Amino acid sequence: MAEQLKGQINQQKTASYYAIVVICVLLMFCGQFIPPFAPEITPVGMGVLGVFVGVVILWSTVGGSIWPSILAVVALGCTGYTTVSGAVTASLGSFMVFNMICVTAMTSALTATGADVKMARWLISRKAWEGKPYLFTFVFLFAFFLISSVTFAFAMIFICWTILRKMAEEMGTSMRHPYFVAMTIYSVVATSLGEFVIPLKGWQFALCNAFIKNAEGVNVNFGLYIVTTFFLGIAVLVILVLTMRPLFKVDFTPVRNYRSDELAKEDNRLSTDQTIIIVVLIVSILLSIATNYLKGDGLFARIINTLSLPGIFGLAVVILCAVKNREGKSILEFGKVMSGMVWGPILLVGIATCLSSALTAKECGFMSFFSRTLLPVMDGKSVFFVYAFIIIVACVLTNLASNMGIGMMMIPISVPICMAAGCNMNVAAMVCIYSACYGFILPGAAAVSPLMYSNPDLTKKEILKHTSYTVLLYIIIGCIVFPILDAILP
Repeated sequence: MAEQLKGQINQQKTASYYAIVVICVLLMFCGQFIPPFAPEITPVGMGVLGVFVGVVILWSTVGGSIWPSILAVVALGCTGYTTVSGAVTASLGSFMVFNMICVTAMTSALTATGADVKMARWLISRKAWEGKPYLFTFVFLFAFFLISSVTFAFAMIFICWTILRKMAEEMGTSMRHPYFVAMTIYSVVATSLGEFVIPLKGWQFALCNAFIKNAEGVNVNFGLYIVTTFFLGIAVLVILVLTMRPLFKVDFTPVRNYRSDELAKEDNRLSTDQTIIIVVLIVSILLSIATNYLKGDGLFARIINTLSLPGIFGLAVVILCAVKNREGKSILEFGKVMSGMVWGPILLVGIATCLSSALTAKECGFMSFFSRTLLPVMDGKSVFFVYAFIIIVACVLTNLASNMGIGMMMIPISVPICMAAGCNMNVAAMVCIYSACYGFILPGAAAVSPLMYSNPDLTKKEILKHTSYTVLLYIIIGCIVFPILDAILP
């Protein structure tokens, strides 16, 4: 009976899966035949909108981004906006795809050598944290937050959970203890917030490019973005730790007497190869930030601005491939690293960049529609109101669907509103991009969310409780910090 019921459930899941796929495919290839809902919007615009909505639904529901992204490229070429060849060139031929491949190669090499694990173990095994449960908890989360800023959250989450499980065993308790339940969830938050700090190695980079295209003449200030989101992330983590006991009745007793001797026993010294990779990665990130500030006719400024982001990261990969270690091997073995490359995010960024350009093109008519409908409504509203509106709407929507898709949708709507309100566009860029990153609550919100829901040590109620609190916390902090930044920055 149980097997029969299980079979029926699987059949229902399969049927719903194919129903979603069929509906999305029809929407992506037949959108131009749907009557426009506003006079400004053209049939081409409806076709592009159909591709956008269809691929966002597929990203959020079918559990993958590779084939939906490829399908979107083909579908975009059938809308009349461009040809299939043009869509391929605009998406996969984007400098952003090249940039992501280079950055991913370096961060993957860092992970492959085990440097990220060594750095994490070293940070959380210091004697200074022992007997101080709140400090230890913050340092634990901060360690993975910091390391994820130069790697990727997905891999760091599994490392973090492994260390937590080892700690629970040594303390004679289980992962179902309220402390470890909270830490399992907050480790996902910490690693994700860390990954969001540097918007040069993931889909946030696509949002930066989309913002630049929508806000003509405005570049995203990467230095300001990194510093602001770094301290915003720390603020969120500090408050999460301080409120674990009063709000969620988390008992810190297990970690109060925890000894980090076992973690300290491991060899946490970085090898020469690992050190070189870290140095080259950090230098390339610093140089990419410098492109926002180095202007004029100086030799160094001319070189950096000529190279731009793709040139900087491309040369970084070349250096790591060209330099040999003591064994005569390249420090970055490109073929080996690329064999484990996760192509989903790269394809996603490529098609998202292409769709962003299409949605804002004059022949689609959406920008004219937004100007006519939204600007009168938001006219005269304060900067605080505009930022609060964007933050709240983005945080709600990004927890219902793909955060990447919601970010791409919000930017063409938010940019004219921010301009009309007289917002500082560098701050507005952070509000639009960073607010789309807080997709933790539901499984379809972000790539990391399904990890929590598939973890047997967590219940849905616990996930919803802690992640909802995290998002609410950011909304409150963001509504305070961003208007202040807007007021004090030139």
